[in-house]
Amino acid sequence: MRHILCASTALVVLVGCASSGGSPPSADEKTPDVEPGSDGGVMSTGVDSGGSSGSGSGGLSGSGSGTGSDGGGNDVGNMPGSDGAAHHEGGVVTGDAGTPAGWLYTSGSKIYVSTGSGGTQWMGRGVNADDIFFCGYDDTLWMSSPATTLQTLLDGLITGWKPSFIRLSLGMNSYPTVVSWLSNPSQYKTPMTSVIESIGTHPGVYVLVTLRSDASMIGEDTASGDGEATGLPSSATTTPNQTKFPTGTDPVYTALVDSFANDPFVLFGLTNEPGGNTLSNSVLSAAMSHAVGTIRAEEDRLGVPHHIVSVQGNGWTSDISFYASSPLPYDNVVYEVHGYPPTTSSYTYANIPVIIGEYGSLTDSASFYADVESKQIPNLAWDFEPYSDCTPDLLNVNQSSTSLSPTTWGTTVQAYLGAHAP
Repeated sequence: MRHILCASTALVVLVGCASSGGSPPSADEKTPDVEPGSDGGVMSTGVDSGGSSGSGSGGLSGSGSGTGSDGGGNDVGNMPGSDGAAHHEGGVVTGDAGTPAGWLYTSGSKIYVSTGSGGTQWMGRGVNADDIFFCGYDDTLWMSSPATTLQTLLDGLITGWKPSFIRLSLGMNSYPTVVSWLSNPSQYKTPMTSVIESIGTHPGVYVLVTLRSDASMIGEDTASGDGEATGLPSSATTTPNQTKFPTGTDPVYTALVDSFANDPFVLFGLTNEPGGNTLSNSVLSAAMSHAVGTIRAEEDRLGVPHHIVSVQGNGWTSDISFYASSPLPYDNVVYEVHGYPPTTSSYTYANIPVIIGEYGSLTDSASFYADVESKQIPNLAWDFEPYSDCTPDLLNVNQSSTSLSPTTWGTTVQAYLGAHAP
């Protein structure tokens, strides 16, 4: 679902092909050698049906076919607490079963939560929520204590609706007041950090922190009227402004890692719906690979476990099929789908883990929920927002953080979450 100010943040779909089963990777499943790029990164070859490639830098342009570096300069990372190796299963680089307890990791097409010596399959169910801009209601940050209001709202969500998964989008370049995680922390970083940390006080609840928009992003689909919702992360070679953003979006991802490095309940979402429907698969894949490499480099520098990172697809992230053919060469990566409603084929893959980051407008909710449950696909409904009309709304718009009155759509989702509450 796409809007101008209240765009539904792209649903990240963790797609598992089987309903259960599968096992965490064993310590003897080693990752095949990966050829380093000239910058020390991982070489990636990707040619889409249009014949363009992410040549060299993961930029917005590239001609012909060929092999391009992801520009990340990072290894396929190691996991503290394990044998120090990443593993390979079903074409996907996966984490080790020695991941610290409570952290999520991938194995084949599944996501697991670690017990410290193994893992159990993880199935996140929840909703999308907004940041302190409240999907445009607080568009100039005029509210006196938006973080307190947002925390109250999310506490009510968690206690009343019983989600185990929340997608929280950082719309830092979506509204008249543009903010940054890197400057003036009291304006945005500090309040949003406190909100995200408060989610972690609720046992068993995980949060996907998605960089919805940032001034350093490129490739927005402005022709569709959805520019703010469709940014692609940039690098030093693709930055929109060498003076303001000499290394593109990289410092923002690094800073987000620094903020939540030791939080096992945090997952990172790279962006929302990059390029809308205007960029080639190879350009998207190269930019995503570079951004994941940036995150992995900072985690390795800090010596912390690798967080789950969700990457987005094409067609307003309704299409991730090209990743199934060429998964990114990193551990703990999941592939995000959005759909209103999502088609079964869009989120069902045997070899990559998928999450449904946004969904709505279901024509047959019973069949949809039966399908995602049988395949154990984490899913996030759009949108838990009582302050602005961000259709399809789960709540009636009443400008209250405590009177959480569900719409008809919200009643459907609330019943689903309640039926699977721990």
